[in-house]
Amino acid sequence: MRFLLLLLSFVAYFSDAFTQTPEPTDTTMMHGVGYQNLITIDSGRIYKPTADIRNKLYFRPVEIDFWYPAEPAVSGPPVSYGYFLNLLQQRSNRFQDDTIFTRMSRELVAYICANLKIGDTSKLTHLPTISFPNAMPYTKRVPLILYLCSYNGMGYENIPLFEWLAAHGYAVACITSVGRYPGNMSTQLPDLMEQVNDAAFAIRYLKMEQNIDTGNIGVTGYSWGGLAAILLAMNNTGIKCLLSLDGSDMHYYGDSKDEDRDFDQIRNSSYFNLSRLNIPFAYFESGYKQSELDADSIFNIYRLAGVKDLYVHFPKAVHEDFSCLPSLGTELSDKIQPGANLYPALEQLSLYYFDRYLKNRKKELSSLLDSIIRTGTADTVSPGVKNKTNLIIIKGRIVDDKNKEALAFVNVGIENKNSGTVSAKDGYFMLKIYPELRPDSLTFSMAGYQTRSISISDLSKNSEPVTISLKEKMIELKEVIVTSKAIKTEVKGNTTTSNFISVGLPLKFLGSETGIRLHLGKKPVLLKSFRFNISDNRLDTAVFRLNIYRFKNGTPYENILHQNILVPVGKQTGQYTLDLKEYKLVLDGDVLLSLEWIEGSHTGTGNGIIFLSAGFLNSATWHRLTSQAEWKKATGLGVGFNVLVQKLAD
Repeated sequence: MRFLLLLLSFVAYFSDAFTQTPEPTDTTMMHGVGYQNLITIDSGRIYKPTADIRNKLYFRPVEIDFWYPAEPAVSGPPVSYGYFLNLLQQRSNRFQDDTIFTRMSRELVAYICANLKIGDTSKLTHLPTISFPNAMPYTKRVPLILYLCSYNGMGYENIPLFEWLAAHGYAVACITSVGRYPGNMSTQLPDLMEQVNDAAFAIRYLKMEQNIDTGNIGVTGYSWGGLAAILLAMNNTGIKCLLSLDGSDMHYYGDSKDEDRDFDQIRNSSYFNLSRLNIPFAYFESGYKQSELDADSIFNIYRLAGVKDLYVHFPKAVHEDFSCLPSLGTELSDKIQPGANLYPALEQLSLYYFDRYLKNRKKELSSLLDSIIRTGTADTVSPGVKNKTNLIIIKGRIVDDKNKEALAFVNVGIENKNSGTVSAKDGYFMLKIYPELRPDSLTFSMAGYQTRSISISDLSKNSEPVTISLKEKMIELKEVIVTSKAIKTEVKGNTTTSNFISVGLPLKFLGSETGIRLHLGKKPVLLKSFRFNISDNRLDTAVFRLNIYRFKNGTPYENILHQNILVPVGKQTGQYTLDLKEYKLVLDGDVLLSLEWIEGSHTGTGNGIIFLSAGFLNSATWHRLTSQAEWKKATGLGVGFNVLVQKLAD
């Protein structure tokens, strides 16, 4: 299995954490919590078709993380959180036979700790849970809840939730997100159905357990696991209720055409049938999904479902807050993570929701909903799409002020707003702007030219394309003295080529950019080459631009290059090296070195994405969504950019 991590996977985009906490509820735990790692095979499915039938991977391997109510008098120490993190590497090795992973668990721990600002990684790995291995089960039969993990996810994303449910009288079967051989998950239907079928197998498998009432089943899932939970409920009778935790079954079109295509394939398949979704259905959703750049459209599964039971919207939450990690970060680092206060409310809401349909207890859920709505933690306003009929559309062509020749790859956008683009090779651009941004200005900038700003109000007066001219910037280049004397070279930056820890660079908006801060030192150095590593590539073709910025007040400020340095990227993965000697770049101090997407059809089917190897630096990965947008940074995780530098002769 391969686990690729998108930029900011566990980091909230917004700093305004929840300021209010729901009123206290009954937190009494009725039972101890037992845990088992159930390892088995589903002989009804072939996993590795090319293998001999005697091979252990010929049939589908299945591993179920299983929590259950236990007798209060448990013995022995509980399982540590590090145990569940180590399962990632163990399962990655058990689900394929081509590679032996040895560093995966350490890299995962380092990644989580860096993003949660946990300085001592042992705090996370040694964190005790309340899960006791092989504890004596509670004697009475209990309902079963199936949890389907997020894209390439595992149980560690929500262990406190599983323990909470088990302590209150539920058996919980956690279904890891594992696709077709060699276990790599994708958003395509065949991979998603592997997880769905794993869950269906778990129901049949657990029928052998005397203490589980498999006629009384609830299903939940997080992110892409929410969509898997929907498919499971549509194709299996006996499930009584369904809860989606910010699930991908609510699909926002326009973020990725590849994912849009995959989602359409899923919803148009025989497995997806809304008429079969006739059980109580709840959807808990994060906010901020449409902050400035809206979805093209929304497939609102909740509105289309046969039984519209409960929709809860958490306006100050981001997607990551529906996992336990922000709350763990607050506990272990003494630094409040945005969204950490949400998690207790999610635990309680989930419990009371399942209590309503699996234990016929209705009063508690209504009371809790009143409380969290009154405190502002949640609301019940259905999401919508902004009206795009009144968009301001600005078209134009950018030219050199002297010779009137077209200027390609000029950055066009509203400063510090996620509304921008890049001019094409012929100098033309087109930008759609919301009416409320009319008082702002469009900024036009490119290396080697003076930046120019024009009010949107003035530009919108023209129905025909406008011509924007930019004046060349006079730049005095430093003289570079090259001698035959051997002068020591040095690598600055992050040299990682990891295929496990990666940051994703989605190619949706021209001008999207990512980079790291480099400390070049007090004495000027000559930049000889630039290197980075692509761990996974879902492109046909794309062109990037290398940018170098000075910092001002701790933020990337001015691009100091005087000409475009283009980096074409094809389908290949591995290390890219760009020779910089001809550009005679002599720099010192701190700079931001970045790659910006400026051209390309990305993939034959739509928006693409590349995954750039990343590692752990004192610095952060800086990124912005499009041209002129505000810079953001993901602390602790550095994209693998580095330069070879040479000291100048004295």
